Amino acid sequence: MLCRRAELVGTGFAVTSDGWILTNAHVVQDCGRIEVKGKGDAADPRIDEINDLAVVKISGGELKPLAFRKSPTRLGEDIVAVGYPLATLLADSVKITTGNVNALAGIRNDTRYIQISTPIQPGNSGGPVVDRDGYLLGITSATLSKKTADDIGITAQNVNFAIRASVAELFMESQSLVAQTPENAEKSEPVSTADLADRVTPSVFQILCYPKAVAPATAMTPKAPDVEQQPPSRSANLPTNRASSEEASLDVPLARSGFVRHPKGVAPIKMTATGDSKTTGQVPNGSPVVVTEVLGDWYQVTIGGASGYMHYSWVRIDQFDEPASDGRFVQIKSFRTLDDARLFIKGSAVPLSAHLAANGWIAVTLHDVYGEQEAKDLSNALKAQGLIAKDAMVTYGNSYVRKVCCD
Repeated sequence: MLCRRAELVGTGFAVTSDGWILTNAHVVQDCGRIEVKGKGDAADPRIDEINDLAVVKISGGELKPLAFRKSPTRLGEDIVAVGYPLATLLADSVKITTGNVNALAGIRNDTRYIQISTPIQPGNSGGPVVDRDGYLLGITSATLSKKTADDIGITAQNVNFAIRASVAELFMESQSLVAQTPENAEKSEPVSTADLADRVTPSVFQILCYPKAVAPATAMTPKAPDVEQQPPSRSANLPTNRASSEEASLDVPLARSGFVRHPKGVAPIKMTATGDSKTTGQVPNGSPVVVTEVLGDWYQVTIGGASGYMHYSWVRIDQFDEPASDGRFVQIKSFRTLDDARLFIKGSAVPLSAHLAANGWIAVTLHDVYGEQEAKDLSNALKAQGLIAKDAMVTYGNSYVRKVCCD
């Protein structure tokens, strides 16, 4: 009997004490089986393809979660990256590299990312980037490949990117998971690199992805994706370049006004367009919002006499055609094209609809809108029966512009 070997090797780390591991979507997506080395098989993968994030669940024993830093990331600050690079070539033990924050945004000013100088190799994907206190700043995601640099006629060395911890925290919130923060973690003090490694590495694990194919595959580590291959930036409210649909327009109107609608009942106003920036105020659901500018995933807003920034998932926009209500959608999956969404809906055993989202993607949901608890109960029941994906989520649908398929 032939044994299959892991096709992809990456890194993940504990974000809850009860078994949830955070990693990159490209590490665990399309795996036939996911193993967290030393902990056994992982289950219930929940994937955010757009932001290249995923969580998986392991059982058996309490984990030590890393705490998410709440204070803003500073340009030039010292950082440490932890992971399992080139595990099939070098030692298969955990490795650390040190560096600095080079920039507070990624390619084309994408504020979901920070640029880091810590060397990144295949296998680092999904690993934590921490500050000198051991608090999470980001998740290793991509490097600017030599091929990409050559294609655009530049010489680039050691240009690497990490997804901001604040983006991951929003993803966890969408999955009803609570990130550990310094306020509810044990107090930490700056330590040496060696002591920091002792503190952080027990929370970091090697992730093995086994292929779905029956034939055995040669072990390999994943190629760190070119920046161009990363999920696209959420360019909210910019016209989509897809062909128009006969059923409904795929143009996204400019956001000008709306109202706060946050699952916690109140939404923070941020000083800058990042989740880890200072919160300058809190506003309750229903508060009117004037949008003065769209910056990727963020709206620059004015609320009463206050101004600042809000994540686009916290605001329901008046200019969108989707009827606003207190109901909840159960979102199953997102697609880049309407044709792909239609094909998925056609093959589904349950009635589904498709909605144009503010980022230009197509969100596929259960056909109806439900009360909050009803949506959660139905989602859990359909997941248990294998009728919808394990990473389906309950959402207000604030970013849905209009329904584009299928009645």
